[in-house]
Amino acid sequence: MEHEIEEVPYDEQRLRDADPDGLYLFMLEPYPYMMTPDQVADFTGSTGQEIRKLLNRGDIQGCRIGIKWCIPKLGLLNYLNKNRKVGDGIGDEKAQVRQTV
Repeated sequence: MEHEIEEVPYDEQRLRDADPDGLYLFMLEPYPYMMTPDQVADFTGSTGQEIRKLLNRGDIQGCRIGIKWCIPKLGLLNYLNKNRKVGDGIGDEKAQVRQTV
């Protein structure tokens, strides 16, 4: 008996809301929605071990399936933007530089 694996749709609007300045979404396009710690490490420039530590501490949202971790893009975006304020992005920094010149 064969089972077809159907791709589960995810909420694009929630992803855009989690990345208000649009800094990360275009860079995350090549990655699957549910990422492994090694994929997150590749994206962030850290190690899979460091990402697993963040998952174990609850700093990044993820789920454990057996011994493997899965991190949704939304969980990664929430982690990357958790200490940022809306409008606190690169575009604003450029505008501030222009004003001081």
